[in-house]
Amino acid sequence: MKEEALASGTDLEHVETVDSTLSRKQKTQKHLRRFWVCYFIAGIIFSAIFLPIFFTLIIPAIAQRIVDDTELPVYNAEITDPDPSHVTFSIDTALNMPKGIKARTDPFTLQLFNRATKPFKPYIGVEMREFSLNGPTRLTVINHHTEVLEEDEFVAVLSEAVYSKEFTMSARGATTGHLGALKAGLTLDKDVRLKGLDKLSGFAIESARLVYPAEEDGTNLRGRANLPNHSVVGFALGNVTLNLKSEDIMLGYADIDNVFLKPGNNSVDLRGRIDIPTVLENIVPIMAQQGDVLRKGNIRLSASGNKTVYHGKHIPFFERVLNNLTLQAELPIMTVLLDTLKGLGGGKGLADILKNVGDVGNGLSDLTGALQDLHL
Repeated sequence: MKEEALASGTDLEHVETVDSTLSRKQKTQKHLRRFWVCYFIAGIIFSAIFLPIFFTLIIPAIAQRIVDDTELPVYNAEITDPDPSHVTFSIDTALNMPKGIKARTDPFTLQLFNRATKPFKPYIGVEMREFSLNGPTRLTVINHHTEVLEEDEFVAVLSEAVYSKEFTMSARGATTGHLGALKAGLTLDKDVRLKGLDKLSGFAIESARLVYPAEEDGTNLRGRANLPNHSVVGFALGNVTLNLKSEDIMLGYADIDNVFLKPGNNSVDLRGRIDIPTVLENIVPIMAQQGDVLRKGNIRLSASGNKTVYHGKHIPFFERVLNNLTLQAELPIMTVLLDTLKGLGGGKGLADILKNVGDVGNGLSDLTGALQDLHL
């Protein structure tokens, strides 16, 4: 039969049966054995392209995102040892990194600035040392003496801090973060909301007494005042001189020495120089201004900034802020009188005061008339 087929020229077809029972795993293995060189070359090409992107773009982007999402709480800060162009700055803050992430930062300059000011104008630069980060990490700078770079910007943020219940402290700095052998450029750019001094709300003159005769420097008023600081920022102001007024009538001056306005209440001694003749000459308008508080048995004093001197030097950025601030306090008249009598040392001082009052023009008669009008 075979010979006949060959003789007749008929083509024979050879059919090979292929085992169709190979599993998917076996097929995959067979495919990889045939094309492993292609996959190996493709892997090298992919790694050459992707790994540089991973280490130079993706890792830094992840690290920057962690920093961006991290809070920067301020627990305490101090502005001390001022001179006309410098301050000493301390800050206790933290970088709340996620737990389990360990990194190290290079030293960098943390610049404080006002976000609303364009272009970027930092008013203070604070040198930050190298920090090792491991989860929530405290960042502390103590007594860094630094230049006031932009006085107008510094005054703007100080004004917001003093006059507002809350204020914003903006901070920016660039450093290199090290995660093991990897490193990435990091930018810290934060707006931190802090409690302000709220115009020193709660200011009070706790006690006051007249001094007679006046001391050698003219001091004829002594007392104690409470200066509240509602913020977490302490201020070393030095020697502060205040104008004492009844509304718009100038009564004299008060000095508070060595003021350090720490967070919380600050009880301080004050000494003043009241212009008694001016008070008596203006007794009628003064009592007209104060009729409402006099009916309650009190007297109201206003105090505004006059000058701020630290180690004999005027501090312009503090003066520009405090000289626009007016504080008011009410004092019980009887308390002032009793404290004054206690300090007179017998009756001679009181007799001299009454004699001087009688010698000042029509002051006593004006006082009597004003008191009569007050009760009408």
